[in-house]
Amino acid sequence: MNETFKTLKKEFMDTGYVAPEDWIEPELVARIQTDAFEYKGISIFERESVGDLLSHPKVVDFVAFLLETPDVAISPFRFWNHLTPGGVSDGGGWHVDDTYMADLPLTEVLCMYYPQDVTEDMGPTMLLPGSHRRLYTPPQTSKLGWIRGQKKLVVKAGTLAITFPSILHAKAAHFSEKPRSMVKYGYEAGDPACGYYLTQAALDNFRRTEQGRALTRFAEVRDKQDVLWNSYWKYHESYTFQDFKHQIGVVGRRLRKHLDHEV
Repeated sequence: MNETFKTLKKEFMDTGYVAPEDWIEPELVARIQTDAFEYKGISIFERESVGDLLSHPKVVDFVAFLLETPDVAISPFRFWNHLTPGGVSDGGGWHVDDTYMADLPLTEVLCMYYPQDVTEDMGPTMLLPGSHRRLYTPPQTSKLGWIRGQKKLVVKAGTLAITFPSILHAKAAHFSEKPRSMVKYGYEAGDPACGYYLTQAALDNFRRTEQGRALTRFAEVRDKQDVLWNSYWKYHESYTFQDFKHQIGVVGRRLRKHLDHEV
């Protein structure tokens, strides 16, 4: 068993995240950095650099180790390139992206990749270690401000944060003139009942490699408008699951096979 993976998994389970800095090769880091400032929203996933990132062998192997299954698939819930321009901007509020269910095995992870160095004044992502193990509702999280124990991801280019989707996270205020990109995506235990849409260009990009083909074996092709959530996330051009019913996360895995449109 990979001892590094064992150590990282313990940290992941205890704190809700890990953020290895040196897993992505410098050549790939440079390619992603170039694309990250030119392609916003879901268009970034049509770039070879990001296709290579999501198919990175070490990352996929570690995710398989976390999920305890060799059958890993991409989970394009809120796939997007969060590109913040230089200049002053407010931070984002505390929230979770999914629900933690202690009686169920871990079935998905959320990833946040930083193409450039992120300094204290560039709106770093904030995480609350250990918060992944309790339930939160939007009314609760909307009232949260500065929290004792919160951590800011002040990181170097090429850092990949791998987290529980249920960890509390937020974006700090941006005061720098430098733009900041964060490429957000995820993986899940492969399940043919949990489909999702990709554009043809994105699917073709992933399927350039054997690893990419394995990760996208449950994907369906739709045009760009069909793969965007038709409310808030359309503004951000984020990939999402087939419809809003799929946003209910881990809890929804019990329900997805029984949705009317899947019968």
